[in-house]
Amino acid sequence: MLSSMSQRRPHKPSKSCYFCGRTGNITEEHAWPRWLGRGADVEPTQTTRTLGFSRVSLEAYSEAPTREVTKQGSVLTTRLRQVCRNCNGGWMSQLEEAVRPVFERMWEPEYPLGFTALSPREIGVLAAWAVKTAWVREQVGSGSSTPTPEMRRTFTADRVPPAFTSVWAARHTGQSNFGVYVLQVEARHQDRPLDGRESRNVLVCSLTFRGISLLVRTDDGWGVPRMTPPGDRWAQVWPSTGGVAWPPPQSASDDDLLEVVGRISHWMSVPELPKFHRHPGGVVRIRRN
Repeated sequence: MLSSMSQRRPHKPSKSCYFCGRTGNITEEHAWPRWLGRGADVEPTQTTRTLGFSRVSLEAYSEAPTREVTKQGSVLTTRLRQVCRNCNGGWMSQLEEAVRPVFERMWEPEYPLGFTALSPREIGVLAAWAVKTAWVREQVGSGSSTPTPEMRRTFTADRVPPAFTSVWAARHTGQSNFGVYVLQVEARHQDRPLDGRESRNVLVCSLTFRGISLLVRTDDGWGVPRMTPPGDRWAQVWPSTGGVAWPPPQSASDDDLLEVVGRISHWMSVPELPKFHRHPGGVVRIRRN
């Protein structure tokens, strides 16, 4: 008697949606909306640089390896396969349509009184779009997530930026277009010892496109000092207390973007330690098709 045996492939669990958490029907979401990039002149390649440091003892920091990844294709082609069809074609599509007229007002070169006022409804739409886009950009850059699953599900349900989230907007003048800076910080609770185990994750993301810069900060809990970008350049959009005057008196430059995202010492107390261990590998450069 002949017998045969076949080995069944292990069942691969269905991927869950980054926002709502449901499994199945995962689609591709553009990191930058296609409508926002129509007619834009951007570089044919994109480069991502990842660097950082961590505290390894009570007296020392250690530098992380620096990775520079260059990919073919402009930033407008970047897509993320972590969003379900219901979210992508539902509330996310509705949010894109709702924010377009808000951007069109903000892009106006002049206003009768020198400024205009964004209504509470426009502010809510703008803040929700900025938060959604910043969270997606964090996934594109690192794959790790600062907002908790509960924060993402609640945001999906009501489209209101969650607690410990702030949004600012600036008029931008500089070379950056469809540029993104992402800062991820693991911080000790400000009311706890620095060598304690309780920590918070913080995301700071700037989104710069067509003369506008949006700045988003999300913490996964309370206990990290606030950051206050210069008010003459950055108008606070969220949390909102009413209408917002637009634009701020001065524009933000490329250097301002680096300053507000990269220099955490302005809003976070980083202790001075005697030792800093440099990574011996230098910059690892990777090219991908």
